[in-house]
Amino acid sequence: MKSGDLEKALVEATEKVRDTVAARAARGGRGRSVGVGAAGDSTILADKEAEDVLLKALEPFGARVLSEEAGMTGDPKGGVLAVVDPLDGSSNFERGVPFYCTSVAMVEGRRLEDVTLGVIRDLVRGDIYIARRGKGATKNGKRIRTSSTTKPSDAVVGIDISRSTPQLVSRLAGLASGVKRQTHYGANALELCYVADGRIDAFVDLRGKMRITDFAAAYLIAKEAGAELTDERGGKLVPHFDLDHRFSFVASANQRLHGEILRLCGEGGVRG
Repeated sequence: MKSGDLEKALVEATEKVRDTVAARAARGGRGRSVGVGAAGDSTILADKEAEDVLLKALEPFGARVLSEEAGMTGDPKGGVLAVVDPLDGSSNFERGVPFYCTSVAMVEGRRLEDVTLGVIRDLVRGDIYIARRGKGATKNGKRIRTSSTTKPSDAVVGIDISRSTPQLVSRLAGLASGVKRQTHYGANALELCYVADGRIDAFVDLRGKMRITDFAAAYLIAKEAGAELTDERGGKLVPHFDLDHRFSFVASANQRLHGEILRLCGEGGVRG
């Protein structure tokens, strides 16, 4: 597999996904359901159409594919795994909120450290984020870096509390009140790209609900841009490459800010 050919194919495929999703929106039926995906969530037609485009693009490369809709496909003995979220932020898409993306990560192993390529396309604005392991991250072909913000009082922080317990919301009150501004846009992969390019300074999700399909490509992009990413106690992230495993994470622009964000998140194991 030639890495340059694969990257080019994914760039072209994600642009086609953008066209496909836009066409679906123009025809109406944003929320039309076509069943339940492998991850257990309702699959809307735009999810399925986007997935079909990506699967077709990946087919010549012989990779196994893990997708929220189709589950695991391809040769189980294949050495390279494509981790795909065809339409991250599908609830936004259904409601016409202009913040959603498509995400593909290539993995040559079983750990986050084995993600070698991440490609995320903003399906509304068209921006393309790409990272190769050890080679930095780019947005529309230009190198990106995380922000230099080190104080929570100066930081804009994404906090995902959707479908959380009251206990978790209470636990995060110190973080919400300790930062300059708290926000959440509803597409976690793209929000991590916003950490990568310095639009926001950190992103926190302690609900224990993150899937690897939403995270793998964005992890590499944020990491290569300089972000610090750990679990809620500052430990190493060790998610499984399957649809059943869920996890929490904290992502910050730099190590100093990360320590402050973890402190504000508090200690304890309350999960949403």
